Order: sequence, then structure tokens, then C-alpha cells
Amino acid sequence: MSTQYTVNSYLLDRLKELGLGHIFGVPGDFAFPLLDCIEMTEDISWVGTCNELNAAYAADGYARIQGIGAFVVTAGVGELSAACGVGGAYAERIPVVAIAGHPATQALKNGQSTHHSLHGDFSVFPRIYKEITVAQALLTPENACQEIDRVLEACWSEKLPVYIQLPNDVGDLPAEAPTEKLALSELKSDQTQLAALLSSLLPLLSAAQCPAMLIDSPVGSYHLTELVESFANKSGIPFAACFTGKSAFLDETHPQYLGTYQAGIEGSAVNQLIESADLLLRLGIQHDETNKGCAAFDLQSPHVVDLQINSAAIAGSNYPNVTLRDLLMQLSEQVPHRQFAFSSQQARTNSVPFEPQHDTPIKQDRLWQRFGHFLQSDDVLVVDLGTCNVATMIQMPARTRVVTQRTWEAIGYSVPAVLGAQLADQSRRHLLVVGDGAFQMTAQELSTILRQGIAPIIFLLHNNHYEVENALQKGGFREMHYNELQSWNYHQLGMVFAQMQKLLGLRVTTESELETALTEAVQAQTEGRCVLIEVMLAPKDIPSQITKTLNLL
Repeated sequence: MSTQYTVNSYLLDRLKELGLGHIFGVPGDFAFPLLDCIEMTEDISWVGTCNELNAAYAADGYARIQGIGAFVVTAGVGELSAACGVGGAYAERIPVVAIAGHPATQALKNGQSTHHSLHGDFSVFPRIYKEITVAQALLTPENACQEIDRVLEACWSEKLPVYIQLPNDVGDLPAEAPTEKLALSELKSDQTQLAALLSSLLPLLSAAQCPAMLIDSPVGSYHLTELVESFANKSGIPFAACFTGKSAFLDETHPQYLGTYQAGIEGSAVNQLIESADLLLRLGIQHDETNKGCAAFDLQSPHVVDLQINSAAIAGSNYPNVTLRDLLMQLSEQVPHRQFAFSSQQARTNSVPFEPQHDTPIKQDRLWQRFGHFLQSDDVLVVDLGTCNVATMIQMPARTRVVTQRTWEAIGYSVPAVLGAQLADQSRRHLLVVGDGAFQMTAQELSTILRQGIAPIIFLLHNNHYEVENALQKGGFREMHYNELQSWNYHQLGMVFAQMQKLLGLRVTTESELETALTEAVQAQTEGRCVLIEVMLAPKDIPSQITKTLNLL
């Protein structure tokens, strides 16, 4: 095996420079040269997943914590299998590097019919990836290192996935090690537009008596959370997250944090505070039906300021090429601190100690009350779709990070995502909340979690249905046959995966059993064991918060 410095070495060194310590994927013959190089490379570990889709999901979860993720698959079958996960990263603005090993350069040029090809046409795969990545590269002997730099710089600056097509005869070619760092420039503002925006916005801020900020997930994707909170500290302006904004990683114990805004929820103190603001700053708000209440604000109103990552608008006046980063930095310097009349305490419910009803079957509303008390500061909470989404609506302890898909909404995402997230930061406790339908889609990655020796606490909701789909039926809840699931003995999966000693599997049906399980889970964590708590729930048990949300759709 060659020890010379190669294109593959160059690619891995650049990924290490970006902070990458793990690469996910599934081995395939066209990718063997790169995989061989990973085997010999210090500081980057190979994490083999059970399929390529899960590799993409794991890289996504890793990127949300580490700042960037990557996976390696083989051409055709591998990269198409992973494409759904890359599409999710694109929709959610997550920087993931998709690397596909391809046949030799001459075979690609000649359209040679090989395995994994569509009658010799390998060009179809990069064309597909062009639609779901911000930059693509076909590496050649002449351009390899320059193209690697170009796409990685785009991945970092745009916070979107990129695609590298790596012929298996190019990776082992000799290369020069990089002598300069990647040009990792952040988006820059047009200074004229920035000055014009400030001249319009500063008088509005000065005149406002009850301003507020409403924040969405791009603030987290672009690592702007600290800047937002610094501006809040300086200005005194309170802030709330919209429904999809829990991934912004806001400190929900901050004295100016109001809570979660969901339009249409009657009696919500958060909604009242946001909707009565005489100046509302909307930061990174995404326009889709899950955020339709946020989109309903009149953007022509002088009381609504729309601040996107790289543009802004006030009362119909647009300011292109003004970055939210630059604007927040300028505002923090120029806005004086003020004390405003309304405070977050008006929007919060006091924490009431949870008293278990010992022989009572577990119901979802009670489960989420108890779960809120189980959360700790610095936790990473990974949540799938469905009724388990109530877990993201709980007020989070300090520095909790929430990982979930609120735009792409691929069920099953969370199991490989928690694999990636915990490998990215093993100093934090990781919790996974997933329904049985979502779990069945990607359950194999529990095997990889155990193999990697990481130890999340998994709360698996077992009711044998896609219950939220039943709740979405026209005319109200209807139990449809196509939403039924085959029941599994989930808590016994450690035996299936030959890792029983690494998994504490528990099944609970009553509140007292849940209390015992939580105590055992905390102890197992100290021993480095993964915990799976299978929570038995009755069909038709829909959390009241989910019911309220569904009624708005």
C-alpha cells in the first residue's frame, strides 16, 4: 500500500482542517482507494453505516454539532441511495460533503458499461446531485486539488451540501500537500446597502416601546446564535423562537427568551407578546406551511423588519447583500441598552414537580411533563417526526441543543442522526426521541451506535401506528389500516445485534415503571451503556399540543 502523498491525502487533510474527525459511509469497490487512505489517516475515523441513506443522515447530524459532515459511497447505487439524505441537508441548510467513488477516468469518458452504471452513463448521477448541492466537482489529474478547495469553501460559506465525483484512478495520484489554509470567507455585506439599512432601522429601534425578535433555524445553521444573544443583551429586546426555530440553539433560560411562537394557539402568552410588538424583527424566518403564522405578518408594514441571512426588507424597501452577521455586529455597537415593559416571565409556566401516579398507564401528556424534568443543561436532544415532536416544544434547560428536521421532515432521520451528533461531541449527554414507525425505517443504525460504543438514551414510543398520520385525516382522527405497524420487541434489540451487554433495554407501561427506568438509565449512562426505553402507549393517544398544532394546518 503506497505511503506517498496523494489526492486522497489532500482531500482528507482539507476535511480535517474543517474540523472533521469522522467520515460515514458504506464501502464499495470504486471507493476503495479513498477508504484505504482513510484507514491510514490519523485523526479521521471511518464509521461504516448499515446503508448509504443512513450515512447521509449521520453526516447531517454530525454537521449540526461539528459544523460540517461527510460521507463516502460508491457510484450509482450508493449515491442514489444517499440522495434523500443529501436533499434533506440542502433543504435544512446543513453543510455535508458527499463523496462518490467512480470508475476510472477513461471509463467515464468512453461511457464504458460497468456495474452500477445506467448502460455506461455515469453522468446522470452528478446531474441529479446538481439539483441538491450548491457545488459539484469531477476530479481529474489536472484539477483535483483546486476543485477540492473550491467545493469545500462553498460548502462552508453557503452552509449547503456539496458533491465530489472521485474516479478511482485519480485519488491515488501524487499531489502536493496544501501550504495555505482554505479561504473560508463568510458572506460579506454590500457596505452601501448595510449603511442604508442601518439608517432606516436605527430610528425604528429608538422609537419602539415594545419591540421583539422572532427567530428561525437558519440562525443556528449559520452559527449566529451567540451574535443574536449578544444583541439581545445589549439592546434589551426580548426574543422568541418560531415552531421551526428550536434548531437555532437559543438559550431558553435567557431572561429575555419568551418561548415558542405558534400562530393561532389561543391563550398563548408568547403569541400575545409577539403579535402586540410595535416593532418585530424576524430573523431567518422560513416561508412554508409549518411557519405560516410567521409568514402571515404584513411585510409591507413599517412595524415588521424581515432579516434574512443575506438580505433584508423594511416596509417594502429591499436591501440585498446585507448579511445578518454584519447587521447584528453593527447593531450591537450602536444600539443603547433599554429596559422594556414586557418580560419573558409573562410567557412562562412555572415548573411544577412531577408526582408519578404509580399504577397508571402512561399517557403522552403526562410523559412529556416527566420528560421535561428529565432534561439537563448541555443535553443534545435529537427528535424525529410525529407525536414525539412534543419533546421539542418543552422549554429547554440551559445550552440544550435540539437536532430535528423541521423542513425536510424525513421520518427515520433521527436514529442515524444521533449516531452522527454524538460522535461529533461525546462530552454531552444525548437523548433520542423516536416513534416506532420512524424507528423501523432506520433501526439498523442502533447496531452501529452500539458498535461505536456511544451511549444515547433512546425513548421509543410504541403504539403500533403512524399515529400522527391518523390524526391528519380529513374530518379528524381516523384509524386507517395503512397506518398500522408490525409490533417489535424493541427493548430486546441488543440481543439481535449481539451487543446485549452494551444496551440496557427496558419496556415500561405505567408511570411507576417509567420512574424506575429513568433511574436505571442514569446509572447505565455512568457505565457507558446505551439505553432504550420502550414506552408502551395506547392507540389514539395524541398529545394535546400536537392536536392544537394539527388543527391549524
